[in-house]
Formats: sequence, structure tokens, C-alpha cells
Amino acid sequence: MPGYTVANLLRKNRCAALTNPDRTALIFGERRVTYDELEERSARLASALAAEGFATGDRLAVLLLNRVEYFEIFFAAAMLGGVVVPVNYLFKAKEVQYLLDDSAARWMFVEDGLWPAVEPVRKETAVSVSYVVLDGRRPDTLDYEGLVAAGSPDGVDVAVNPADPFLLQYTSGTTGFPKGATHTHETVMWNALFQLGDVAITRRDVYLCIPALCWAAGLHDFTLPALWAGATVIVHPSRGFDAAEVWRTVERHRVTISLFVPSVLRIALAYPLEDHDLASLRLVASGGEPVPVPAIEEFQRRLPTCDLMQGYGMSEFPALMTMLDSDYAMSKRGSAGRATRITELRVVDPDGRDVPAGEHGEIVIRSPATMIGYWNRPDATAAVMAGGWFHTGDRGYLDEDGFLYIAGRIKDMIISGGLNVYPAEIERVIERHPAVREVAVIGIPDDRYGEVAEAHAVLEEGATATGDDLEAFARAELANYKVPRRWVLRSEPLPRTASGKVQKFALRQ
Repeated sequence: MPGYTVANLLRKNRCAALTNPDRTALIFGERRVTYDELEERSARLASALAAEGFATGDRLAVLLLNRVEYFEIFFAAAMLGGVVVPVNYLFKAKEVQYLLDDSAARWMFVEDGLWPAVEPVRKETAVSVSYVVLDGRRPDTLDYEGLVAAGSPDGVDVAVNPADPFLLQYTSGTTGFPKGATHTHETVMWNALFQLGDVAITRRDVYLCIPALCWAAGLHDFTLPALWAGATVIVHPSRGFDAAEVWRTVERHRVTISLFVPSVLRIALAYPLEDHDLASLRLVASGGEPVPVPAIEEFQRRLPTCDLMQGYGMSEFPALMTMLDSDYAMSKRGSAGRATRITELRVVDPDGRDVPAGEHGEIVIRSPATMIGYWNRPDATAAVMAGGWFHTGDRGYLDEDGFLYIAGRIKDMIISGGLNVYPAEIERVIERHPAVREVAVIGIPDDRYGEVAEAHAVLEEGATATGDDLEAFARAELANYKVPRRWVLRSEPLPRTASGKVQKFALRQ
């Protein structure tokens, strides 16, 4: 889409005849923001940042809970030719510093309540960072509302190439070091464009966004497509999922679409839905892990007029590579669905050859929405993009009808409550404990989260550390969802292959 950038998404809705600029774009709590207001505040912010020295290509880290300002920052960066770096609000200080250093971010937006994750590393970052604080004032920082007030409603006149980087959506690999999946305006827009068709999103829809905006599923599953269509997006708070409040929101605002990861869906279905009028709801999506058959059956029984769609995607995009609609939820149970309209999908052997239906191999995809590479990691990029196809690192198979079944992960990864947890990262932290000789982390089934981390730690001879001691040590440096829920303390060495690799399958027996 030549010349079309993410900023055009707002400008289109301000000018297009099909959308009244006074139409509500966002709802957060009691606050309503029209398309006109969202575009103007974003333009003011862009203008103010330019006056402060923001340059095209600058990386801009965002550490916020879900809120309206997240969108203003996102679109202001698009207008300026900046690169957005979402930061998980669950991260601890060292994790935040890693993202700042790896991206060489020159700007960071952070709300005052999350400042404790920034203050300890503020003077240790690799480059000088300008901090913009929301909801409070900190020494040597800029005030967010002061910037917006000082900016011009005319915005900026910056030539932005749609092929330029716009988003670093950090993920991780088996090494445990987060990598920035680099997306351009074009890949972000392609990811949004196909959802308009595959999910049939229109300006009449009301989308309830439950995932955190810092995650790929937050902004890039239905949220941006809904705004592009001129629909209304209701932004759910990041913390404290309350099933009663969610269903009240659906009823009050006549919500038509929402997304629940399986762990959240289970909580939502445990609530007496019959207390609310939910007839407006036409589609609920879920992903990150398969939805259990009993949950599918319960959903269809209690919400018979609403479709349940399951999907499979990645931070490298498309955020939805495959989709399984409710027509096949039972006949193809366990499947991740078929490829979306902009996704080419194959299952291949180690030599890159297609395997027959029913045979396991690595899942590879090709799409105009896929990242252009990992930020400053040419070797890692070359490895995953071999042959012009993105190698997901996931293992699976296709059936005779082209439905994908995910059989496991070639990459060493745990999916807990819809969030990716990388054992190597956890192991690196635990190994620094003076009582630990070696450690291996595996995923184990969990009724609530689907999967959680279990750490097998071999203690140094004579050491007396407990599981509680190791948990406290890990919790000081890792986000809570990464901290192992179960600890197995061992005196014997970890099982290894002849080449010295830990045999994690043996720990699951």
C-alpha cells in the first residue's frame, strides 16, 4: 500500500464520509474519546515531541497499563516516523533495562505507578533516554499532559516511508534473550487489513479489548482493524480481571466482538451469564493454547448465538496465522484452524520439504504481514527466514483438509495463561543463586493457566536453600508470570545426552 502508513488509519477516519469524526473511537472506564479527539491529541503530542528533538527513526519505549494515552503515543510515533517499543508492564527493572539497551531507545513513556521498574536503571542505560511521565512529576522528566497542551493541533509534516520500521514487538527464543521482531508500517497494516475481511469487522462493531496493549494480541488482534473500520473499541483495564464487570460491559455497551485467552475464558464461563443480556455478542476469539472441549461445549450451550473462534499467531506476525471458526470447533477439535487469507502455511521436514498430510514437521509461513527481521540480529533473522519462509519453531501437522494441528514446540517455550515463558531466561536467573549448581525449567499442565513453569534445581553440596528461597530470588528479577510455580530440589545431576544437553523429556516422566 504505497504511501499509506499507520497514521493514515486515523486521518482516514477523520476525513472519510463513512465515519463521523464525532463518533466514539475509544471507551476506557467513564472516558469516551471521539475519532476527532484522538487524532488531534495524537497530532499535538507529535508536534511537541518534534519540538523536543524527536527524530525520524527514534525508538520510543512505552511502559503503560491499558489506557487511552497508549493510542495517542502509538499514532504520534507513526506521524513522526518513530519506532514504538512496547514494554511489558509486568517486567522488573533489569528486564526493562534490557529492552531499552537492545533497542537503543531515546525516549520512554512511563506512568508514575510503574516508575519503580525504571528508577533503578535510569542512569545505567546504554544511551541517554528522555522520560515522559504520566500521572505524576519526576525530576528531570517531561510531563505528558504538558506536552500535549504545548503541541500544535496541526501536527507535523514528516515524510514517512511505509517500508520503514515502526514497531519492535519483543519476543524471545530458545537462548532466552528477548529479540525485537521488527515490523514496518506495511506489515502492521497488512496484519490489520486481513482481519477486516476474515472477521468481517465494520463500523457497527463494538470491540472489547481485554489483552494488554503491550502484547501483540492487545493492539494487533482486532483493535487496530476496528479503528480502521471506524468501530468503537472498549479498553479493559490491565489488571484485576472481573468476570462480572466484563459481562456487564458487554451488556451495557452492546459489545459485538471480544478476545479471551483460554485461562480467562474459563474464568468468564464460571460466571452466571444468564444474569445479562449478551445477545449483541457475535464473536469471541481465543488463542495462545487450545480451548478444552468441555469449555467449547459449555460456550456453545450458554452463548448459542455467538461464534467461538480459535487462532494461532506470533509476535513476528501475522498475529493470527490460522483461524478455526465455530463450524469446525468440534469436528476439528484440537486444531488451530486453517491459514488466514494472507498467510501461506506449510509443514516441512528438516530439509525444507513438505511432509505428507498427518506427518509431523516444522510449521513455516509466508505473509506480507510478517516481520522484516529481528532488530540488529542478522544471524537470527537469516536462520528463521531461510528460503523466504518464516520458521516458527513450532512442530505440527496438516490433515487432509488443510487444518493445522500443533503437536509441540521445537523451541523450548512454555505458554502460561496465553503468555510466552522462556525456560532459558528463567534458568539464567536461577543459576546465579549461590546454592544452585544447575537448573532446568520445564512446562507442566495447570488447570487455570494451561501450563506453568516447574524448576528442577541441583544444589551445591552442603547447600540448604529451599524452594521458597529460590522463588524469592527469581521473583526479584523476573515478572511474576515467569516465576516457576513448582520447585523440585535434586541432589543427583540433571539427566543429559552424550553431548551434554539436558534431557528435559526425562524430567517430565
